[in-house]
Amino acid sequence: MIKTEQMGKLVEAVDERGTSVDSELGLNPFLKDALNELGNIASCHALTALAELTGATIEIDVPRVEVVSIGEVGKLIEMEKIVAGDFVKLEGGFSGYLQVLFPEKSAFLLVDALLCKKPGETKGIETEMDESALIEAGNILASSFCDAVADLLQFTLMPTPPSFAFDMAGALVETAIIAVAQTQGTEHIILCTCDFPEDKNDIYGYILLFPHPNSLKDLLSRLEEQVAAV
Repeated sequence: MIKTEQMGKLVEAVDERGTSVDSELGLNPFLKDALNELGNIASCHALTALAELTGATIEIDVPRVEVVSIGEVGKLIEMEKIVAGDFVKLEGGFSGYLQVLFPEKSAFLLVDALLCKKPGETKGIETEMDESALIEAGNILASSFCDAVADLLQFTLMPTPPSFAFDMAGALVETAIIAVAQTQGTEHIILCTCDFPEDKNDIYGYILLFPHPNSLKDLLSRLEEQVAAV
């Protein structure tokens, strides 16, 4: 369970309440700061799960939340990089999609760690065991991230079994964009991006959250209520 003091930290992080509001999403500076801090808490839980899985000490940059049009998503991700990606549909009290992306080098090192190989031994994702290891890593990250968000905001959030792909980041991100756009007809995406920095770790990656618009509004409403109640 997420402890009360974590919500206290969230309150401290968002104590400057702005007045300007995004006309489409109602995302004023206060709510954006709260959403950023929520991403920080959830991604730290996911990071802890990844560290336990690999036995490695891994640092994380402070997550950022970006409200962008579909055409701007490519500015946030190195779209030409080859990545190993898990794609998860979110169901329950919150709906949308979540992606976990590991750039090629990090994916190989994860396979080494999970299959007890020497670092650098894996040169490609060539076997079912390689793929299964990365699916498991992504599944644990996604589940831990979702559990933290659901626990903090008190709603049900259930990730479905992930689908896996090893391709350019642009192709994988486009899959999520199309899924959200086709379902809701929206032209904007909310991305919660969590980086495990390459210059600090051998393993790094991204967690991308694509909420449906109605679920985002519900999340923001619950977040505002939780902060106000502390």
